[in-house]
Amino acid sequence: MRNHPTIFAMHFVATLLACAPAQKAESTQDSVPAVDQLGEAVSLDVLRERSEYAELGKPAIEALAHEAKAHWPEEFSGFTFLRVERFSAGEVAYWMSIWSHRKTGLEFALVPGGRFQMGSPANEANRRADELQHWVTLDPFLIARTECTQEAWAKIATPAAIEGGSFSGSDQLPVGGISPLDVEAWCSEANLTFPTEAQWEYMCRAGTTTTWAMGDNKRDLIQFANIGSAECPPDWIEMEGMTEPWRDGYGNETAEIGMFECNAFGLFDVHGNLNEWCRDDYFSYEVQPEKGTGLRPGVSGERQARGGNYAGGAGAARSAKRLTCGAGTSAGNHGFGFRPSQDLAF
Repeated sequence: MRNHPTIFAMHFVATLLACAPAQKAESTQDSVPAVDQLGEAVSLDVLRERSEYAELGKPAIEALAHEAKAHWPEEFSGFTFLRVERFSAGEVAYWMSIWSHRKTGLEFALVPGGRFQMGSPANEANRRADELQHWVTLDPFLIARTECTQEAWAKIATPAAIEGGSFSGSDQLPVGGISPLDVEAWCSEANLTFPTEAQWEYMCRAGTTTTWAMGDNKRDLIQFANIGSAECPPDWIEMEGMTEPWRDGYGNETAEIGMFECNAFGLFDVHGNLNEWCRDDYFSYEVQPEKGTGLRPGVSGERQARGGNYAGGAGAARSAKRLTCGAGTSAGNHGFGFRPSQDLAF
């Protein structure tokens, strides 16, 4: 809806008159202490523990957002605070602060840290032997609400090239056909990074312990994920585990970002659409992750991606599912993309 010229002029003049006071208010807002529903002060340390964070209401989360920006000025320097919004899925819910990354235009969520059980239980369907459950402790971090779009990718001057792996038709489609090296180059130019495997599973689960972020019933993925479905080519449907018998609106292609429901952290397409590259190389879970980021340091010669894609069944999109690939593979492959992130170390 367009603004009426007279109204626009009035707002423009009002903005000019209020410019100095507004800037002053913004500079002091960062120091406003967070308060809970009862009006009691809340320490920034609440971002260390997801379960405590989950108890806070909208005013406290908004105040925490401004405190976080003041505490991590360098990490937040490229972000603008937008709003606080509530999301729910899988019987968990949170108020989340939403931020705009100015250089790319992508929206990010400030995810609280905490301790979680990574991997899958022994009785989970389609489970693999390398999904051994273990505890990981993470610091909070910023994560893009969507997979990186073609529009966002194009805004960053980078030597990383797309070798024909992205679908066409909209700049709001996720960028695909990129390798981990492409992602690293893009993130370096954007002053961002991308999640470790532990961060990825943590943000996907959003506090859930079920097979998928919305529960254990795979049919609920109809609302949450673009995976292999009844619209796919017949030869795909004939392959066991490749597709599911329902129609999710998409066949052998990606969906624009935000077309499906988000998880409880407000993140879209954590299941399906594209496999998302992780920062660390593939290692057995016997290799201990670092506290803070969950990174498993070292070089194994294999990379990994998470989340499944539009050309695979529900089992490949499980929260714990690990996809391993050779270190130089997937450039030009439609099925691989990523979502950028930003570490916040206490």
